[in-house]
Amino acid sequence: MIPRPVLTEAQAARVTRDRVLRLTGPVAQPREDPWTPEGDRLPVPDHVVGAGGIATLQEAVDLCIAGNATDNAQGTRTHIRLRPGEHAGPVYIPPEAPTLTISAEPGAVLRADVDAEMTGAEYRARFGAAFARAHPATRRIFEAIAAHGTISTGNASVLRIGRDDTQLHGLRIVNDYACTRPEAAPEEAQPDTEGRYASGQHQAVALHVAGADRVLLSGLSLSSFQDTLYLETPDPFTLSRVALRDCEIEGDVDFIFGQATAHFERCAIRSRGTRRAMSWATAPSTNIRAPFGFVFEHCDFVHDGTPEALKGYFLLGRQWFQSVRATPYGVPRDPDFRCEPGETSTYDHPRGTISRATLEAVGKCLLLNCRLGAHLNAAMPWGDWNGGCYDARGTYHPAPWHPRFRPVQRHYGDMRAHLGHWLDAQGIDHAGVDAAAPWLGDYGSIETGT
Repeated sequence: MIPRPVLTEAQAARVTRDRVLRLTGPVAQPREDPWTPEGDRLPVPDHVVGAGGIATLQEAVDLCIAGNATDNAQGTRTHIRLRPGEHAGPVYIPPEAPTLTISAEPGAVLRADVDAEMTGAEYRARFGAAFARAHPATRRIFEAIAAHGTISTGNASVLRIGRDDTQLHGLRIVNDYACTRPEAAPEEAQPDTEGRYASGQHQAVALHVAGADRVLLSGLSLSSFQDTLYLETPDPFTLSRVALRDCEIEGDVDFIFGQATAHFERCAIRSRGTRRAMSWATAPSTNIRAPFGFVFEHCDFVHDGTPEALKGYFLLGRQWFQSVRATPYGVPRDPDFRCEPGETSTYDHPRGTISRATLEAVGKCLLLNCRLGAHLNAAMPWGDWNGGCYDARGTYHPAPWHPRFRPVQRHYGDMRAHLGHWLDAQGIDHAGVDAAAPWLGDYGSIETGT
């Protein structure tokens, strides 16, 4: 059993928005790039979507891409405004787009039904007509996704942002996939009365920040079940930043996840209990050398009022062991099991490899002055990756060893405690990593009891 991680006053004082968002570039040699997200004052729209304007958001984005050379030369920001009503996704904002501000009038909803286990052929059949005359930069993304046998999580989003400096304001984004795909569920699994499966591979992203830097998300409402908000970096060893304020984000499994550095301010994080008995709000996979991962400040962690939520076992999160196939953690049941460093992460029983990117995707998440609902396990609100669990008294109940297991790690000191001999034997050096700097923890947060 480990104690619930809590920040000291001195540690909390270092976690300011400006400090969290000030670095960019390679994690090994980051550079100062102070960024203070602005954007509350919206300019007059350049393009209007819906109700007599441009037919779709993707058409408006493509129109902006076509005029990008002029926009870039003038250093201007293009503003797209969505009128109330249903707007069809998926939508891509590729790197070739100009700097965009997309805002929505009340009642504007962007939605699509897309999930990670969808085949490329199904994706093409469902969405191909919408991209038949798309700009080449947009069409390339569509064709790449549709060429997959199974499209995977990184391609299963309603809105995908690949352009630095994008701003979104006031938009509701919904992934309508309801976890109903039988082939994504384990064998013998039975759906509930709504046709939903409680377990399996049901990733369905509402918003995917796909490696873009300096992205501002304000007043958004994001809804799905598993993997609602994906905050991705360009690669495992590069920093990228996202600022979120006054947003509502709901889901059940790992529904805020990824490698990026993100500051959440005055957001409502809603755990859903309609589908399954456990929920993890976050799943950061922050690189070990990134100063910060996810930081929540003055946020509300709430629930949907379902009986499962009110049992009080839901968690703030677990550290995503990204791309793991074989783990160096724990005591394997098979004495012949071996895990060694490799270029990629693989597993062919009983031997496996783990890449440096996977090993160092340690996951960091801090809370400052947040309000924690009754759905959370107050004794220990963080969980293992494919491991045991903590009860309401904080007692740890181990699970059978799993080849993708990793325990909760509050800081590098915990990693050394678990893996020190293995790291030394493999010649893996983490010189310069502060052993006491917090990876998980909260400060000044209160339990609301509701």
